Amino acid sequence: MEFGTFSRRGALGALSLGALVAMLPRLAAAQTDTGSAGEPFSPDILRDMAQALTKKPYRAPATGGSKGLAGLSYDDYFRIRFRAEHALWADRQPPFRAEFFPPAYLYPRVFPIHEVEDGVARPVPFDPEMFDVPGEHAGAAKAIGGFSGLRLLWPLNRADKLDEIAVFQGASYFRSLGRDQFYGLSSRGLAIGAGEPNEEFPSFERFWLERPADDAETVTVHALMDSPSCTGAYSFLIRPGQSVVFDVTATIFPRVRMTKMGVAAQSSMFLFNVSDGPRGDDFRTAVHDSDGLAMLTGTGEQIWRPLTNPTAHRLSYFQDENPKGFGLVQRARRLEDYGDLEARYDLRPSLWVEPLGAWGKGAVVLAELATRKESDDNIAVFWRPDAPWEAGSRVDLSYRLHWGGERRGDGEARVVRTRTGADAQAGLRMFTIDLSGPMLADGLDGVKLQIEAKGGQTTWSNITPYPREATVRAAFGLKPTASQAELSLRLVRGDTPISETWRYLWMA
Repeated sequence: MEFGTFSRRGALGALSLGALVAMLPRLAAAQTDTGSAGEPFSPDILRDMAQALTKKPYRAPATGGSKGLAGLSYDDYFRIRFRAEHALWADRQPPFRAEFFPPAYLYPRVFPIHEVEDGVARPVPFDPEMFDVPGEHAGAAKAIGGFSGLRLLWPLNRADKLDEIAVFQGASYFRSLGRDQFYGLSSRGLAIGAGEPNEEFPSFERFWLERPADDAETVTVHALMDSPSCTGAYSFLIRPGQSVVFDVTATIFPRVRMTKMGVAAQSSMFLFNVSDGPRGDDFRTAVHDSDGLAMLTGTGEQIWRPLTNPTAHRLSYFQDENPKGFGLVQRARRLEDYGDLEARYDLRPSLWVEPLGAWGKGAVVLAELATRKESDDNIAVFWRPDAPWEAGSRVDLSYRLHWGGERRGDGEARVVRTRTGADAQAGLRMFTIDLSGPMLADGLDGVKLQIEAKGGQTTWSNITPYPREATVRAAFGLKPTASQAELSLRLVRGDTPISETWRYLWMA
């Protein structure tokens, strides 16, 4: 990753950690100092700032700047518009612009945002006139005092129109999407204890945006993260296209011994789909931003785990070493899969994490939280290393995020649909798993089912081809012997797997 030609050695010299700690309040105050001559900046300086911050006691961020727009509703907040003429880099031709969000609704905090040019960071000046606040809140908006987030624009869908390609707002959350898609799932810098009691939410405390060249194909965002457990320096090299790709480099400095960290965390929503049967009084067939967790293990095995909305919170661990990828995926892509012309769940992005380098031993963790509300992000996925992060250590992370369509594997048949229901007469659970792939077009000669069931016994199984399609239905009956059963299934021809591995956790 390239960040220009700025020399940290020439700028910092023998600057001590104590001097860096002293610099932090000045950088925070620089948001309102529109005449600032600027401060030296580079990724190395950012890392030193994050390390220096661990020498100070953690202080929860203040919510200053929100008084003018306190108490706004969801609808009121999203009627506020940023005036395009105030956009960062509006003096240039496309491709990139940066716009900002006011502090209100769920986002009362403000934080400094800087522009970096030629290795020098200067504050982005704030002015309430940047925002068009309609109705009764227009006067109160003059009291707000800073930005609560930012978005990046680029001509994603049409050459003559700028579209959002990234949003950073709220704790360490950020999101993106692919061409012709609607926003859905989010990512975050770091998850700590996700899906468990007393979850900790690290937050990005300030941002630096590198000014791109007129013909630039990428844009770079840097962020300083802070939390009770750790600090962090993050850099995001963003490359828009059919999919939007983020190259993420991060350095974490733990304040305490950490065992519940979640790397490359994703958050999504799953309420119900057709396999769950009737779900209340809802006209739609399915409601979810993602319908499964896809994994490519260190040994090359492809795994598919359908998502569920459980009756009680649960965590699932998929042990691995040096994973090759994982992510939350939206596979159902037909409008009729959902029957919703407004939410357009068929156009929600998938997100694939591609580790860069060896991540060692750990687990992909799936948190599924019970919910009855479409507005809840009740799904979380992340990588948790086996080895704790020790206080005072340094942890370097590097990975790539692909926002858009699903990342394809090496040609194995994919699971396209999972259904389950009771066979009351036989006292069994029946499962049907539809798999599709070009290797199935030649028929089922030599193809067998491999099924494993922990907590139950399979009493029968079969494979049935769909007529005139490269798709088959694998079905089996399960006699549970416990309150839950861990199930797996795949197709093999001879000893060679020809499908990804379907994994499922059934609970009574």
